[in-house]
Amino acid sequence: MPPRYSREIEQPIVMGDSLKDQFRTSPCEASCPAGNPIQKMQSLVEKGRFGEALRYLRARNPFPGVTGRVCPHFCQTKCNRDRLEGCVNTRALERAAYDHAPKGIEPFTRAPEMGKHVAVVGGGPAGMTAAYFLSLLGHDVTVYESGPVLGGIPRYAVPDFRLPRDVVDREIGWILETGVRACVNVTVGKDISFAELRASSDAVVVATGTPKENALPIPNAECGLKAVDFLRKAALGQRPDVGRTVVIMGGGGVAFDCAFTARRLGAADVHVLCLEAEGAMRAPEEDLEQARREGVHVHNSCTMSGIRKDGDRVSGVDYFDVQECRFDEQGRLSLIPVPGGEHVLACDTVIFAVGMKTDLGFFEGEVPECTPRQWIVADAAQKTSLEGVFAAGDVASGPSSIAGAVGAGRRAAFGVHAYLTGENSRVYIINEEGRIEARDRLAGAQPPYVVPFEEIYGVAQYERAEPQRQSIREGLSFREINEGYTQEQAQAEAARCMHCGHCKGCGTCVDDCPGYVLELKHLEERDRPEVAFGDECWHCANCRTSCPCGAIGFSFPLRMQV
Repeated sequence: MPPRYSREIEQPIVMGDSLKDQFRTSPCEASCPAGNPIQKMQSLVEKGRFGEALRYLRARNPFPGVTGRVCPHFCQTKCNRDRLEGCVNTRALERAAYDHAPKGIEPFTRAPEMGKHVAVVGGGPAGMTAAYFLSLLGHDVTVYESGPVLGGIPRYAVPDFRLPRDVVDREIGWILETGVRACVNVTVGKDISFAELRASSDAVVVATGTPKENALPIPNAECGLKAVDFLRKAALGQRPDVGRTVVIMGGGGVAFDCAFTARRLGAADVHVLCLEAEGAMRAPEEDLEQARREGVHVHNSCTMSGIRKDGDRVSGVDYFDVQECRFDEQGRLSLIPVPGGEHVLACDTVIFAVGMKTDLGFFEGEVPECTPRQWIVADAAQKTSLEGVFAAGDVASGPSSIAGAVGAGRRAAFGVHAYLTGENSRVYIINEEGRIEARDRLAGAQPPYVVPFEEIYGVAQYERAEPQRQSIREGLSFREINEGYTQEQAQAEAARCMHCGHCKGCGTCVDDCPGYVLELKHLEERDRPEVAFGDECWHCANCRTSCPCGAIGFSFPLRMQV
């Protein structure tokens, strides 16, 4: 057989990846928990078509403005361009698509009513994503949220200086515009039983996250504040008095959010104590850079052993250095202290940012199968052991990321849709009318092959281009710190994408074909190589080895991976 070309998607794909021309993909797309169409988004941003880029993103992810700011960008750590001069800043480009798109973006059109009602428990990223896609699929959806506002962790636990409230509120508004109903200040298990919810719904999606916060089993632990509760109060307009010196136990992003918030609330000295060694911290490098800018002191390889009190007030903490720590399968921590490594640190406030756990008390009698750490067991479609009950997000995966919650919410929506309609193994796209449309899955279709750096044979053709830098606002205000890309910067950064696994119409394969069996045709806005004389192909693979995108594959007679 002649060579096959793997091409960029031409319609927004909502669920599934088995359309005819997408049999190869890039490491960035393969590693995105939200399933963002990264290459298509970057191709459109490069052309300055920000509105179209946002449309493709919203076909997979209703929170691109959120994930474009606070996603841990797993895609960038896998970017093939990182083997040259540095990865493409995909997260910043996702944000640019949101920031620079015209404000009047046409919403997708809801499918005709299916006559089914779905209850979603939890108004965070997983629950709202599930509600969004279920509503677009034509189902009647009600979200039950125990708090006063929708949005979950992004809305009340990510500080304004990282994620402005209006970004979350705008994207929640887009979801509600699809017809989703929301009941806030309603706690399932208290205001309405889970049994009632199941009885009145055709399916239920549980997306309650991990609402319980851990504390350390140390003396006077009750005097410490819980991290998410502290951030929630700050986000809702309260300004806790933290005093002059604050100590935070924890080494992840939440711990540093608490540290930066404490600085903005007036703390002069902020200390972060974390178990991890300096090179093994869970917090992203940008948080560590911000800590250095804002004078936050980071103490590695240590843990707290007690809180000191002076009457009713906190006066300090005891902590000790650790030479080794590990967790077992049940999540129990084992520590080996450094002999003589005990310390005392005077402070006014202690905050625990040492992890979250589920609260499944609302299930009452019948409880779904759970892991030893009390995460709900769910299959690939997010279905649990209870009939008609699905689980998505941290309640099923354990603490993860907002992008991971979005991906799980989308899978849950299509799992529910398959359960209620009997439709399965299909690919869903956004058609020309803006509606979700099901397409039959290709026979024998396999997940796309992920193109490694070693298969980008024409890498020498790429000019090295320094990554675009984003402007950082100095000072200790609650205004957003990272100002993002200008349109021009975004277009320049998007141009660095190598489009791994997708033909970009450069014509190198046509030039290198010794049998002249390929032609370059101009279709719409781009050139497109085609096999003009397939019967005359020599199967020499010159086209394959000259392709700068690794977009060409053979299935026969060459034994080459497609």
